Amino acid sequence: MRLDFNRGMERFTRLSYRRPGLVLAWVVAAALLSGVLASRLVFRGSFVELLPAHTQEVRELEAVSQKAGGDGYLVLRARGGSPETLRRFAHALAPKLEALDEVRYVEFHYDTRFFEERALLLLPAEQLRALRTDLEAILRAEKRAALPLLVEPEDATPPPSLEELARRYAPRAAAVREYLSPADGSELYLFVKPSGVAADLPFAQRLVTRVRETSTEVARDFPGVETDATGAHVLRLEEDKRMRADLTRASMLSCAIAALIVVLSCRRLSSLLVVGAPVGVGLLVTFALAQQSIGYLNIITGFLVAILIGLGIEYGLHLAMRYGEERRQHPAAEALVEAVLGTWKGALTSACTNAAAFAALTLAQFQAFAQFGWIAAAGVMFTVLATYLSGPALIALTERLRPGRAELPLPARPRREAPHLSRAVLVSIVVGVCALAAWSATVVGSIGFEPDMRKLRGEFAATRLDDHIIAQLGRRHSPTIFLAEDVSRAGQLAAALRELEARHGAERTFTEVVSLSDFLPRTGEDVEAERAALRAFLERIPASAWDSERVGPALRRLESLLNARPYGVEELPAEVRRRFTALDGQGTFVLAFKRESLSDTDALHRFGVQMDELREVARARGLAVQVLDPNLIAYRIFELVRMDGPWLLLAAALAVFAMMALSLRSLRRAALVAGPLYLGLACLPAAMHLYGLKLNFINAVVLPNLLAIAVDNAVHLYHRYREEGPGSLPHVVRTTGVAAVVATLSNAAGYGALLTARHPGLRSIGEIALLGVVCASLGTTVLFPAVLALLERRAPGLPEQEEPLPLPLQAESDEEPRHSA
Repeated sequence: MRLDFNRGMERFTRLSYRRPGLVLAWVVAAALLSGVLASRLVFRGSFVELLPAHTQEVRELEAVSQKAGGDGYLVLRARGGSPETLRRFAHALAPKLEALDEVRYVEFHYDTRFFEERALLLLPAEQLRALRTDLEAILRAEKRAALPLLVEPEDATPPPSLEELARRYAPRAAAVREYLSPADGSELYLFVKPSGVAADLPFAQRLVTRVRETSTEVARDFPGVETDATGAHVLRLEEDKRMRADLTRASMLSCAIAALIVVLSCRRLSSLLVVGAPVGVGLLVTFALAQQSIGYLNIITGFLVAILIGLGIEYGLHLAMRYGEERRQHPAAEALVEAVLGTWKGALTSACTNAAAFAALTLAQFQAFAQFGWIAAAGVMFTVLATYLSGPALIALTERLRPGRAELPLPARPRREAPHLSRAVLVSIVVGVCALAAWSATVVGSIGFEPDMRKLRGEFAATRLDDHIIAQLGRRHSPTIFLAEDVSRAGQLAAALRELEARHGAERTFTEVVSLSDFLPRTGEDVEAERAALRAFLERIPASAWDSERVGPALRRLESLLNARPYGVEELPAEVRRRFTALDGQGTFVLAFKRESLSDTDALHRFGVQMDELREVARARGLAVQVLDPNLIAYRIFELVRMDGPWLLLAAALAVFAMMALSLRSLRRAALVAGPLYLGLACLPAAMHLYGLKLNFINAVVLPNLLAIAVDNAVHLYHRYREEGPGSLPHVVRTTGVAAVVATLSNAAGYGALLTARHPGLRSIGEIALLGVVCASLGTTVLFPAVLALLERRAPGLPEQEEPLPLPLQAESDEEPRHSA
């Protein structure tokens, strides 16, 4: 038994006209239930949410963060007082901050004296040997100075000064400032170690709020002292706040612009309800499904509202504008039936094609693209379903507001003939678009991928403060954290990392690698032998040298250092020990400080490659590598986007073509409809080149979607042309063509609203989408009608007039021909 879809739609439409309240009651009930579920949907702007939980980088980040307590620091800057006042303020503030549940510890002061008194214990054998050699050279120079008649060899190298000697052999552990301040002491920095990661936004909000409240409270006792903050947690919150505001504003603006377009095009205020309400229902159902299946939106899926509004409006627009057209010829009930039957097949074909293009994204390895694909595909189908479930009933309600006119057609408007374009003009359009697409192919290589992540995030006050503190202290303060089982393995891992960095030279990622073993006495037979040799050297020094005002203090200092007692981990100053100690006491850390900002994707790529190399080296040495660094997440995302991008675009293009071929039952017709679309989109690289826009991992998701967004115009035009028959092209362009242009404007409104975003990454989505919509419209609403006109003039009667399949999987259609007035 065959299903007669047209008759089914006609019956449902007549039911909707007779009993609109009953139909809408069911729709409203579904919308209310969906709204309750959708209200639980949250937004997570962290890059961590873009990868599956089983990804190695995500698993390591979570495992190490449980040991380390958090990634990076919240850095508090104190200023507005003398150096002494700032130090007293820090000493008063630090214990109060450490009492907070969100804080592990606070760094601002180091016990440098501890390491100065034990400096020789930290030197390896080769440095101890070099120290003894330099001391012997100094003593020889002292002897020559005491014996003026002794002739100095001409090629003798002057020995280093005692000051130079102190600098040369100062261990790394002792070569730090006592306070974290610039040289002039005008500021003091407190490095607050959080107990949670920046990706946990509720935690980050509690941390920043409580730290600011506590610092403000303590600052009341220190007049003139003020504080501000930066660090991963502050930056994450500022970026999330900006993105939320941008997405909210863009969604509201796109709704307002789309509403204006609907009113102006349909010329009826009631059309807002007919067009907008189904979109709202579709969105609610879509996000209810997203909440139940995923539970959150991320930076990629977060702008689905704007996209689905633009896509969803056009189904209602075509229905409302077709109803307005039919209403000039039929009473309300018959006009509604004609409008539904005349548009639903094109809308369904368009929706299935859109959904297929979006669904192609589910093939992506990049989780965020896959989530975007299936949510958008579901959203398109829910929206077209909501349009044809509730749209006819809503139109019926608007007619009941004016019952006196429903029984007769509305007065016909004067029919305006479309301008007749000559064959030369039509050929010029085709040649011009093809030439633009050809030139676009020559400049596609110049577009490139945006390497600077900072340009995508934008500038914040915390970003500028972060740069300032890095410049003052001379190093970046968010190290990469490696987890090791014990101090010995941490030392081995640090050594492997230093060897790797030495091999890379100028291309190295890290400037400094530190483990707990760097703060512990050096051991080994060679070290003990060199210390014994230094003691023997001191014993051979004559008494006159000990009494010398120049050399004597240095010798006594050396003797004191040689007599220093070895110590263990427990005796280290707390501010050193706790940096390398896991929260549960099981394991220790290696800290690696980066040479450059990884906001540059080239630097990020080097970092990721070197981390992969480290894993191989460590594996060969029997060492486990677990890393805490959100930059590894960013690196993996970039690699996935680069791998997925071309294939996803190809898959989306094939999905669109396959769905068109199934729907139209002809490869030739599918090529006729999809060809101009592809040619139009082929002009996008030229538009991006002229505009100066680059691809990035945020706006790259738009490229496959442009196929879904743009195909609708060609589908509706072609369905209407086949319905009306040969010779109807001017009328089709003047009616359905105008509706397609209005629908394009509604799509542009959804994306164009993102141009108001302060977040550069989100703004780039709007820019590339608007350029894509313009190029696609060039193909579907300019080139496609021109091609149809040329084919019709060349072979009248083309294309064939048989009805297309209403569903892609339907094998036959037994519907009777429907004659449009």
